[in-house]
Amino acid sequence: MCAVDLQRVGYSGEELQGLVDTYWPVLAAEIYQGQTIEGDWPFTLEEIESLTQRYRRLVPAD
Repeated sequence: MCAVDLQRVGYSGEELQGLVDTYWPVLAAEIYQGQTIEGDWPFTLEEIESLTQRYRRLVPAD
């Protein structure tokens, strides 16, 4: 889903892969919001909020 969003606004190739590697936690946090995740979630709430703000600048909400 992250890659599709980024492709829609013009990213591709290695740049796309790097952005997906960075921003996948944003989409994962949205998908699993409020659900219990087994194991350790490696991101703090502050990290997710910061990543989300940066991601939304790259991929504005419609």
